[in-house]
Amino acid sequence: LLDEKRDRESIIAVAKELRHDKRDFSIGPKNAKVTIVEFFDYNCGFCKQSTDWVQDVIKKHGNDVRVVFKELPILDRRTRTSRNAAKAALAAGKQGKYFEMHLALMDGTALNEKFINSTAVKLGLNMQQFARDMEDDALDVQLEDGMSLATRIPGLTGTPFFVVNDKFQASGNTDTLQIMLDEALAQ
Repeated sequence: LLDEKRDRESIIAVAKELRHDKRDFSIGPKNAKVTIVEFFDYNCGFCKQSTDWVQDVIKKHGNDVRVVFKELPILDRRTRTSRNAAKAALAAGKQGKYFEMHLALMDGTALNEKFINSTAVKLGLNMQQFARDMEDDALDVQLEDGMSLATRIPGLTGTPFFVVNDKFQASGNTDTLQIMLDEALAQ
């Protein structure tokens, strides 16, 4: 119970950075009744499995729920592709294609440079602009800021990590997430 109180306080303490970092991609109204923040790594199997749930929430509750996407490439040391994939989504976002790239990366398995570039081409991105954006230090700063934010939330020990208003779940268990969402919508 003490841990739960500490964890909720840690979420409240970083709420502004969680919900209102203008660099983060989000879907849904800024004044939504419920805000879901998802920390994820594109190589995380549980993150990939919860993507359909996130898409369903956006479709079913588009007026009442805002979803904020936070790249957290914590598997990069092992995969060597997580950080680059996160940068690819952010770079695609500069051309208005964040969500399309996000879904392609969540759907993909070998997230190497060849996959990323062929996906960017399929999405119709300006490839010269995409290459420049991939090299933009601001993307690295954004990823570092996300990592730093994650260290300030004691319950955040891996991905996926979902925050539903001021409650969180450190897993991709969509049944529990749905209960959390239903409770938040009912309040």
